[in-house]
Parts: sequence; C-alpha cells; structure tokens
Amino acid sequence: MGDGPFWLLVVFVAALIRQFINIDSFYQLSILLMFGLMISNIAFVLCKTKVKRKRPYANGELQQHLQIEIKNRDPGHGSKELESFPSGHVLWTTLCVSLIYSQFGYISLILFGWMIPTMVYLRIYLGVHYPSDVLVALALGSVNVLITLLLAPGLLEYLNGLRNNTSFLLGYWVFIVAFLIVGFKSWLKRV
Repeated sequence: MGDGPFWLLVVFVAALIRQFINIDSFYQLSILLMFGLMISNIAFVLCKTKVKRKRPYANGELQQHLQIEIKNRDPGHGSKELESFPSGHVLWTTLCVSLIYSQFGYISLILFGWMIPTMVYLRIYLGVHYPSDVLVALALGSVNVLITLLLAPGLLEYLNGLRNNTSFLLGYWVFIVAFLIVGFKSWLKRV
C-alpha cells in the first residue's frame, strides 16, 4: 500500500468507474492522478539519482554511533541501499490522497487521510528511511499537489475540448494503458 503500483491501480479503477458509471469526478481524478504522478516521478527520479545516501539499515557508521542495530524490515521495497532520499511511498501517498481529497472532499479524507501519517511513520519504523527522507517527500508531494491543481484546469479544459472527437475515448484508454506500463516499469527499476 502506498507504493507506485497501488496508485497506478487507483488510476485504473478511477478510469473504469468513469467509463462504466459515467461520474465525471472520476474522469477528472484519473487525469489529475496521471499528471501529478508524472511530475512527481520526474522530481523523485532526479532526487534518487542525484542524492546517494545509505538507508538507515545499511548505514553501519550511524548504527555504531547510536549503538543500535537497525534492521531492514521491508526487504522487498528497501533493497537499494544507496537510495534513501526521498521516500517514494510518502511522496506518492501525499500526492494521491491530496488529489483524491480535492475531488471528493472530506469523505475521502476520512477514508484515506490516515494513509499519510501512517506511511510517514512506517517508512522510518521499517528502517528504510530517515526522518528527513519522509519530511522532504511530504513537502515534495505537497508542492506537486499545488502544481498539479494549478495546471489542471487548463489541462482539463483542453482535454474536454477533445472529448467530442470520436477517437478521444480510444486515445484516453491507450494513454492510460501506456501510463500504467511505463509507470510499472519505472517502479520495477526502483525496487
């Protein structure tokens, strides 16, 4: 939960709900999530490639200094020892929960809001991130939410102008499938 594939699945489910139930908020959500995840992935990959910092469980010097042993309690997701900064789980969760809230209001905050503080806590508890990793990811996710929400009206207006085109629906689904494939491949490189 909270990792890339989970949020890719949320994009797909939102698009499916829009397709079969025809609730426009789900169409807008799928667009917002895809756009937000794309800009967040750019920032995330730049940070991961530019900042090489050992994860807490892999930092023997830190453990020796603190005189404690930090175990990797999440070997499936915390396997890259030099990729601590920032936390992708916290970044994606902050972004997606906030965008869901922007579309559906307080009910979504009640249903999903707990995920952000839980993810912040768990990434540190699992020994795969430092507090600064999760705080920067929280800030980066929040900034990306603002960017997404600032640019979204223009993007949605442009796409709404194309919706009357007979090939729009096909293009929409081709883009979603391509987005899911590229997103999943990007995630596989990170794990």
